[in-house]
Amino acid sequence: MKSILTIELTQIAASGEAFGRDEDGRAVFVPGAVPGETVEVETAAEAKRWRRGILRRVVTASPERVEAPCPHFGPRHPVTYAKDQLLNPSWRRAGCAGCQWQHIDYERQLSLKREIVVNILARERRQGNTREKSRQIAERLVSDVIAVGTGAADVSDGAPPVLDFGFRTRMQFDWAYPQKLTFEGQDDNPVAIDACLLHHPQLAELFAGLRDGGGREERTQYDDFSPRPESPAAQCVTLAVGGTADSLSETAKGVLILHSENDDPPSLEFDLPVNVFFLHEADEPSLELLVGDWSYSLQVAGHQLTAYPPLGGGARDSHLLAAEVLAVVAADMLELKTFEHLLDLWAGIGARAAVLSERVATIVAVEEAELSAAALRVNLGQFDNADARHGEMLTTIRKLRRGRYQFDAALLAPPGGHIEPELFSLLTRMRIRRCALITEEAARLARALSDLDREGYRLTAVQPVDLQPHQPGATLVARFDRK
Repeated sequence: MKSILTIELTQIAASGEAFGRDEDGRAVFVPGAVPGETVEVETAAEAKRWRRGILRRVVTASPERVEAPCPHFGPRHPVTYAKDQLLNPSWRRAGCAGCQWQHIDYERQLSLKREIVVNILARERRQGNTREKSRQIAERLVSDVIAVGTGAADVSDGAPPVLDFGFRTRMQFDWAYPQKLTFEGQDDNPVAIDACLLHHPQLAELFAGLRDGGGREERTQYDDFSPRPESPAAQCVTLAVGGTADSLSETAKGVLILHSENDDPPSLEFDLPVNVFFLHEADEPSLELLVGDWSYSLQVAGHQLTAYPPLGGGARDSHLLAAEVLAVVAADMLELKTFEHLLDLWAGIGARAAVLSERVATIVAVEEAELSAAALRVNLGQFDNADARHGEMLTTIRKLRRGRYQFDAALLAPPGGHIEPELFSLLTRMRIRRCALITEEAARLARALSDLDREGYRLTAVQPVDLQPHQPGATLVARFDRK
C-alpha cells in the first residue's frame, strides 16, 4: 500500500520541487508545494535515498503561496488545506505540465531561481577545499535574478510591472483530436488547453482561431472527438507570432507549422492572416510553404527584423523581449566600449546583434542554421558596422582567425547549452580577453568550468535572467575572462 506521511519542506530542488527529509533522512520531493510548508503526501515512488510524494493536503501553508490564475495549473486531483477547504477547485481541468510555479509569489520565484543556480555551481564546481568554501564562491559569483518588465512606455509612473504573463510568442501543441490542442500533462496524459495565460495577445488570437475551428480538418470521420484510430494528418503544431502588435494583420502575420510523418498535409480552412507550413518529419525532414509567405516580421528595440519559420528553440527564442534584454545584459557584463570589436556566435536571426551594433565599433555575427542565417544576412544588411557569416562554428572561427580578424570580446549562445572546450581554445588563440556565454543549462555550465579553465578562461560572474516565469529555469549570462 502507498504510505501517507506528513513532511516539513525546507529546500528547493533543481527540478523545481520543494523537498524535506523524512525520519530516515531520505529526501522527499513534492511538486506543487512551497519550501516552508508542512504537507501531507502520498508516496508515489521511493528508493534508498529519496521518495517522491503526491501532494494531498497543505497542513501549514507558506505566506508565499498564491492562488494560481490558470485553471489548467496544478495536479489533476483535489488538494485541500488543513480545514478541508479545496485548494484547487478547477482540478478536473488541471494537470498541464507547462508551468510549475504559478502557486508561488513571483518575488519568491526569483529568489528560488537564484538559489537553484547557486546550489548547482556549488555542487559541481568544487573550487574550494570544502563544500562551505565552494558555496561561498558560488554565492559571490551569482547575482540576483533580473525580472523582465513590460517597458517604461507601458506604465504611467513608477517601475514597469513584471512581464510574467503574456510574454510568449511561440509554443508547440499536440493536435491529436480535431479542434483540440493539447499540452503535455503531469501524469503523461495530454491536457486539452482552452487558453494559455503565457501567450502574447497575437499568439492567443492565433491559438483561439485554431482551437475554435479556424484550422479544422475536413475529415468527418473524426468529428466525434474520440481518439483517432490511425496517425492523424498533423501530430502537432507550432504557433508563432512576431509580437509587433496586439492583434494579427496582413502586416503582422502569424506562423502555423503542421508537423507530421505522413506524406500529405491536412486540408485546412483558416481565416486569420497567417503563414502556414507543413513540416514532413520523416527520415529526411522537409519544410513546405502551404499558405502565405516564407517570412514574417519581428520588432526588437525599435528595429524591424525579418524571421523565417521557427524550428526548435527554447526560452530565449519564445520570449517577447528576450533578444533585447539579453543583448543589454551581455553588453553591460562585457563592459563593451564603442571603439571595440565584438564576435557574436550562434547569432540567430541577428536580433541581439541589431541591439549590440549600437554599442560597438564593429560586430561579426555567425550562425550555423540555414534559415536563421538567411534572416541574419537580411537583418544585418541595414547596419554599416555588422557582418553576417554562415557556416559550421569551429570552421568559421578558424577562417576568421586566418583572416587576422581581431576582437575585443565574444558573445556565445550555443543551442542546448552545449559548450565545446575547443571553441574556447580558439578564442584564447585569437586573444579575446572577455567572453559572455548565454545558456539555460546551469549544470552543463558548471561541469564545463574545469575544461574552460584549462583552455585559459575563468568564470568571473553569472547573471540570471528570468525568461521563464512560473518555471524553475533561468537564462544565465556568464562572463569569462582570459587568465
